[in-house]
Amino acid sequence: MNHDELATFVTDLADDLAPTAVESGTGVGALLATAEAIADDKAVLGVMVTAVRMGNIASYLLAAATARAEKVGIPVRHRLKNGRDLLRELPLAPATINRVARLAQHLNDLPNVVREVRDGDLGIDHADAVIRGLDHIATRMGADGFAEVRNKTATTLLAHARIDQPAQVMEKARELGHELAPLDPPSTPPADNPSLNQATVSRTDEGRVTLEADLDQLSGEKLHTALDALAKPIPAPDGSPDPRPRAQRTADALVSVITAYLASRNRPTVGGIVPHITMTVPLPVLVGSGGEGDSRVTRLGFTGSVSAETAREIACGCTEVTALLTADSVPLDAKRTQRFVTGALRKALEARDGGCQFPGCGRPPAWCEGHHIKHWADGGETNLKNTVLLCPLHHHTYIHGKGWNIQIGFDGHPWFQPPEGGEPIRCHNRRTLTLANHAAA
Repeated sequence: MNHDELATFVTDLADDLAPTAVESGTGVGALLATAEAIADDKAVLGVMVTAVRMGNIASYLLAAATARAEKVGIPVRHRLKNGRDLLRELPLAPATINRVARLAQHLNDLPNVVREVRDGDLGIDHADAVIRGLDHIATRMGADGFAEVRNKTATTLLAHARIDQPAQVMEKARELGHELAPLDPPSTPPADNPSLNQATVSRTDEGRVTLEADLDQLSGEKLHTALDALAKPIPAPDGSPDPRPRAQRTADALVSVITAYLASRNRPTVGGIVPHITMTVPLPVLVGSGGEGDSRVTRLGFTGSVSAETAREIACGCTEVTALLTADSVPLDAKRTQRFVTGALRKALEARDGGCQFPGCGRPPAWCEGHHIKHWADGGETNLKNTVLLCPLHHHTYIHGKGWNIQIGFDGHPWFQPPEGGEPIRCHNRRTLTLANHAAA
């Protein structure tokens, strides 16, 4: 089959799948449009298998053409550097370009892998995992040591590629790299190199904060360990599953870790002072008496202006916050005992609650904030009868966000009421009370 015949074959197949051909009642397109249950099961499954094989063969065809184009100098004549640049001229995703280019580079030295792609039995994603896995092992061993085991490791990885996913092939390659690496490896693998770590924290146009990090394996393990238990689903008070998706639970866990860190005094100081969140807020905004058209806004130290509602929420018992109230542009220190839950009151609160008291939670005191049941800005006092320990999730998302209500009951403990009303629910550490206990309390 020459190029013209190949082009004709592809055109005929495309035409066969077009709506006009489907309406004719013949060909693969018509089969896919009119296939009937049971009678055409085998044919439809056969089309799927053949389509996968065609895609694999097409990947080999593109890699082989790229390699030959580079050898005969086509990129140079088009003022390009190499075959990879030639691929970039085609409508391909960057990841696909990289995979095809790597396969093109190994057409001659990995015959078994190339043969399976060429025959349509192995996808380019799996073949690329073998190639990248071999490159990883080579960096751990050095060129001389790797040459002795190259064929054996290629065979091992190819066997895994036939039955496993690409990520599993790469994990096997990393295992082999650890097993085969000499005591004094020629280079530090990226996974073990903390000097390559990078992280960025940036603010979006909407005022949200985005995180992006690239960590070495050990640092990543520490992060997973810190977040894992905190990111587990928390059933709702009625026993229904946690409605938060995994990504949201992970974000909430990260916030909990940060909150606990800021609540600890055993951390580095800045200018001799343990750092706190700094909030500058006009007093009328905090107490809700700002006049119409008042242009003064609340600001946080790093992330800038926030809404009045958020300012009042932040000021509600966050012991890591240092709030500066400005009245007529005069800053006043608002972190005082009658405003924040600190000292003896904090200890008494921890003794009574023992952790987050939202029904079904119970996270330890170190993860919690003291919440004013009647807001301080509304005249609520900072005492045991008007405060409760809540973790950041239930404090900000459920109480301030969803409107759950709290009251201290006759038993001296907090009771929770859903925003839609109904009977109050006992707090977490009183959840096992029976009716008899209730009456006796």
